[in-house]
Amino acid sequence: MDTKEVVIDDNKDRFNVYIKMIETRIDDLIQIYINERKEKGVGMLFIDFCNKDKMDVMYNSLYDKEKECVNAHFPADLYKYLTEYKGPASIIFFNIFDSDGNMVLTIDLDKNSKFLNK
Repeated sequence: MDTKEVVIDDNKDRFNVYIKMIETRIDDLIQIYINERKEKGVGMLFIDFCNKDKMDVMYNSLYDKEKECVNAHFPADLYKYLTEYKGPASIIFFNIFDSDGNMVLTIDLDKNSKFLNK
């Protein structure tokens, strides 16, 4: 599995700790992403580290199917990032955040793809 980080925050070092925690649950997180994307459409898995004792996870779709419009709860900067992203459908997105900032972790589920290794 290839990954690529897009840091939206300047302090990248603290995210390395979060990534290590995510790696221990990566299969579960990917399965959550896949299931939620099938049900709700394209979006991003938000992984919350505001409480340092635990990792909270929530999927947020770009489109609100009930209201038939753009999801008003999706952060504008991440909406722009996802809608302008030019990559294969095998790419999934995790937004890792705490009370001080966030970063986007992209993961390519296609083991044969070299897209993230450019």
